Amino acid sequence: MEYRVFIIHTRRDNDLAEDLARRLKEAGATVFSLEKSAVSGETVITKVSRGLRAADEVIIILTNTSVNSPGVISQTGAAFSLRKRVTPLVVGIEGSELPPFIGKHVRYADLYKYLTDLARRTKSPRRHVA
Repeated sequence: MEYRVFIIHTRRDNDLAEDLARRLKEAGATVFSLEKSAVSGETVITKVSRGLRAADEVIIILTNTSVNSPGVISQTGAAFSLRKRVTPLVVGIEGSELPPFIGKHVRYADLYKYLTDLARRTKSPRRHVA
């Protein structure tokens, strides 16, 4: 079965999100894309909601532009409320700048370690959470 990942980010971090999506695909994951999943007449909120529900894991890209973004915070809250595996990816900011609800996280410099672990998860049978 495919392992589906949803990336939360701001538009300013699109290049970073695209690079991350490429790396995730190389590790064996399927990455949810708002552009490719668009249904005619569907709102962005509906697309995000559908993507979050379908995801096995949600990665939040936290940069100096996204860390205080209302959209990123809202989507992160939705991911937590859906009980998704949430992985914050911290890029170029210090731990003291992170919101208090962000605990364990991955630094961009350590992304290769995370991707190695992800590749193992994509090859193992998926567990369904009730």
